[in-house]
Formats: sequence, C-alpha cells, structure tokens
Amino acid sequence: MPSDSAARADSVAHVRAAIKSVSRLLAEADSAVKARGGARADQAQLFLSWDAPWGNRRAQRSRMPACDDTTREDTLYLCVRTGRASDQFTGFTASLTVHPTGSDSLGDWWKMKGKGGLNPGSLRVEWAAQHDWFGAPQPFLESGQGLTTLDNQPYLARLRMVFAVPIGVAAPIAADPVYALARVVLRHHPERRLMGCEQPVVIEWEEATLTFGLKDEPRVSRGERLVSFAGPYALTEPFHAPRTQAWKPGRLAPPGK
Repeated sequence: MPSDSAARADSVAHVRAAIKSVSRLLAEADSAVKARGGARADQAQLFLSWDAPWGNRRAQRSRMPACDDTTREDTLYLCVRTGRASDQFTGFTASLTVHPTGSDSLGDWWKMKGKGGLNPGSLRVEWAAQHDWFGAPQPFLESGQGLTTLDNQPYLARLRMVFAVPIGVAAPIAADPVYALARVVLRHHPERRLMGCEQPVVIEWEEATLTFGLKDEPRVSRGERLVSFAGPYALTEPFHAPRTQAWKPGRLAPPGK
C-alpha cells in the first residue's frame, strides 16, 4: 500500500500533467487563431427584433406595451448571422443596454433584478437551444448553460448574457443562416404601480462575442442592433453611430416599423 507521501506525490504529478495538457491545448489554439489572422468574424451581424426572430414576418422593430395587461408579455429576440462557417460553435455573450430618451432617467419599472429590485420577476431570458421559435434555426444540439446579470443605473440598465455548450457536443455552423440565440421576455405587474413601462426607451444590443473554439471568440458590434419600446422606431436615430452599412441579403425582409 503506497504511503501518504507517495500518494500526495502522485496526485501532484497528475495535476501538473493536467495543467501542461491544458496549457498545450491553449497554445495550439492560440497559434491556429493567429495563423488565420486572429479571432475574426468580419461579416457577422447582430439582429434584434420584437415578437419574432429576425426575418419572420411577425418581427417588429418597435413595441408598444400593454402595461396594465398581466396576460401579455413583450418578447425581444436576439439573432445572429455569423458570416463564417465553422466546425463548431460553442456559445456567445451579449450585452444589451436600455437607454432613456430625452433627459429622463429610467423609471423604477426597469429595476427587474430577481433580488433587491423594485420589479422582481418581470424579466426572464430564454435560450434558443431549449426552444423552437417559429421554425427559426438555432446553432446548438445540446441545451447548454446560461447566465444573466442585470445592472441598473439612473440613466441606463444593462443586461449581460452568457451561454455555452461543452466543446465535445458543439455543432457545426454555416455562414449565411440567421440563427436565433435567445430572447428576453418582459412581464407586467401593474399592481406594483411603478413608473417606467410607458416611458419611451431605446434598447441597444451593444456587442456580442461568438465562440467558435478556444481562443477564437471574435467581438461583433454591427448589424440591426436597435429597437424601440413604448415609442416609434424613429427614437433610435440618435443612437445610430456612424458605421459601415450592414450587409443584407436580398431574401431577408427587415421587420416592419
């Protein structure tokens, strides 16, 4: 029977071997990404729409909420065209920001944190890997794991999302389809009498990272990334920063305004 010191030495050797193996994999992945010119997805685009995934005839760029109706929900879809094919696609991150319009601060209705917020339980995130939405394709074979955080400040609210599946079950992804990634669902609790549901705001998908493999996580901040809530789509105009015109294939009609 091995002594305690021998057992400890064996455990340390296994840990060191595992660390070396991981370091080698990371180094190989880093070299492969650099050989391709870095983590790039130059043709990738983000698409944000109400009511249905982008390209669906029901999709809209603006949403007028029924703030007093507890039976209705406001549903915002996050979709992406990766612009590049890959043998695997393991996950993504997304950062959405709610901007007040004019000089107003955000109302208390947007304080939707599960704990500590004034309007808890009014926001949930659902992952496309776990649902089938109007036949919109999604790029995952497994349900995966997701995490969300909501940060409230006087003049904005920022929702951060992370979703991933294990590398061993990641599916290939094509360059051209528009894939559904997730949706954000807003519920109404009029009995709380909170100000802000009827306040016109702009929701911006600031950026995303797309994970094609180790060290291969390009950032994307282009596409149709703005929608309005409680007001017309024209409210988004001041938030359109100068950028290269988003490429749109002819077969996809944009959502209605």
